[in-house]
Amino acid sequence: LRKLTHGGILYELNNQESVAWLNIPGNRSSFLEHFRVEVIIKDRSYQLIVENVPISFNLTSPMAIAEIETKGGLQQKSVIKARYIKPVARRTSNQRTTHIALSLNSKTSANQIICHGITIEGKKVYGRKLLLEPTQCLKCHTFDGSHLASECQQEHDTCGTCGEQHCTAECKVDEPATFHCVNCKVHGHAAWSCECPTFMAKWEAHKKRNDEAQYIYFPTEDPMTW
Repeated sequence: LRKLTHGGILYELNNQESVAWLNIPGNRSSFLEHFRVEVIIKDRSYQLIVENVPISFNLTSPMAIAEIETKGGLQQKSVIKARYIKPVARRTSNQRTTHIALSLNSKTSANQIICHGITIEGKKVYGRKLLLEPTQCLKCHTFDGSHLASECQQEHDTCGTCGEQHCTAECKVDEPATFHCVNCKVHGHAAWSCECPTFMAKWEAHKKRNDEAQYIYFPTEDPMTW
């Protein structure tokens, strides 16, 4: 039993019999009666980042999702959800590929994509684990205190792009050389950049504390995944 940063609770069961019992709708309803009415159960998913996917891929299309499952040799409904890593608005005019996040319903499907890749829009692409990043407040854009924007004590918004006092979404600065990182206190990159030295240092420290980061695959009974 573990409390998650967004307020949810992670239950880990120690045998397949318990999992099968909880997957029965009537048993699931009985289990939820012990909680508040708004509480729901979300089955665990396994997150991958798939790089350099053609932007022509329509990740909101059920047919497109079904096609990559078929071509990848995955079971139907293996892909629970797909989303872009970077907002479409931040794409460059000549961009042809993008990174997406895939949520899979099993370790087996996720490991298959990590090991063998998957074909999307006629292109073979590969996935890797999408590990949780250090918590960054989207109001002040710092990593200090591991707080969220809803809990931020700062009165004003700080832009993650230029560092001024306005929401990041309202920023008109689009020249990377004039970006300003409020964490590093320098120009040349934004506070949301994955190449930010402050983020990279936090990320490396975060990975050392995360057991999941020690393995390429999601560990199963197959020794190849250890």
